[in-house]
Amino acid sequence: MNTSNPLVSIIIPFYNHNDYIYKTLDSVLEDKYSNKEIVIINDGSSNPNDSNITKWIDKNSEIIKIKYIKRENKGLTKTLNELISLAKGKYILLCASDDYLINNTIKSRVDILENNPDKYLLLSDAIVIDENNNIIYESSLFDLYKGKKENYFNDDGLKTEITSNWSVAGATHLIRKELYDLVGLYDENLLVEDYDFFLRVVARDFILYYDEKVSAYRRHETNVSGDILKELKMFKEIKKVVLKNLYLFDDKYKHKLLTVVEYYEDKMKNYYLRNFIRIARKKTKRHRDKVKKIFRKKK
Repeated sequence: MNTSNPLVSIIIPFYNHNDYIYKTLDSVLEDKYSNKEIVIINDGSSNPNDSNITKWIDKNSEIIKIKYIKRENKGLTKTLNELISLAKGKYILLCASDDYLINNTIKSRVDILENNPDKYLLLSDAIVIDENNNIIYESSLFDLYKGKKENYFNDDGLKTEITSNWSVAGATHLIRKELYDLVGLYDENLLVEDYDFFLRVVARDFILYYDEKVSAYRRHETNVSGDILKELKMFKEIKKVVLKNLYLFDDKYKHKLLTVVEYYEDKMKNYYLRNFIRIARKKTKRHRDKVKKIFRKKK
């Protein structure tokens, strides 16, 4: 067993990112940390093209341990939990199939967690890029999502940021695998499984911050513009997650979380008021489409 360089499992949920995955995989290989493996699950991509994965594996399978599974679609959260079960490393690094690692930081991050046995998740920062690899924000935490940097250097500050100013994005956290035994896996019934997971972790003061850019987080135009009904669904999910985890916190942080609930309730009301006609039209169209399908089946 390599105790100075414990195995790190880079887990990658892949879905329709054939144009980006080669750079993702190259970035893992380019990081100089020697004891690592890659585990990828293709979660039933609607675009069957995975040529860049197979091409990369053919070229590099003798250099790095890599496991690739291609199966039917089960959704992101089920895929994440399956990847965790397949990972053999002491540490897990989750990377989306369109993001990539930068700055050769795995060794430094492993060393920090090895030297802080009471911490189980090391959180860092990322640059933000567009679909053409142009940098659009120098920091995902502090430029894109407006986190307060001064809060990230102690347990109370981290608790404040995670509970009331959620700003985490990208391949920015290294996790001691045993953390999942302590707080549980990702909730497969939620859309905002990452926020739910982080609430469970920060409630026990298991997070430490490392002030470095460790990855590039890709922001797609489709993610930026959004969809009204999806936005409303997301607001409801955040409220659901907050209420689910409220019992984990003392009164100070319960108040912060309830303030988050109030904020999203106001946002939902404002969305409905501003977009009532558009929402009604979308719902009416969906209803018409369902009726048409029913009549087609009867014929």
